[in-house]
Amino acid sequence: MPVEYQPVYKWRETWPGEGRQDFSGFDGEQSFGRIQLDNLTSSRLGMWKWNITHIPWVRKQIVPHSGWEETTREACRRVEEHYEKLKAMRGRQASGR
Repeated sequence: MPVEYQPVYKWRETWPGEGRQDFSGFDGEQSFGRIQLDNLTSSRLGMWKWNITHIPWVRKQIVPHSGWEETTREACRRVEEHYEKLKAMRGRQASGR
């Protein structure tokens, strides 16, 4: 059995106490992504939608910046990997490369 992805960043309920399967990822106080269980779209029912949210310092997006995964952990992985790429781009821009 494959090893389950372990999130690097903190994830918490987007709407605490409402019972939704909807979580936001945080790097300290900076929100960077979101995952949501799809309970509405018949073709994606039971899948996890992931997306990068607005990040003030991002000037150039990398696509795709959203998608679908079968598990919560895989959706987290996709968001966190995308966020890491954005952070790496920011570092290159800051150093003039």
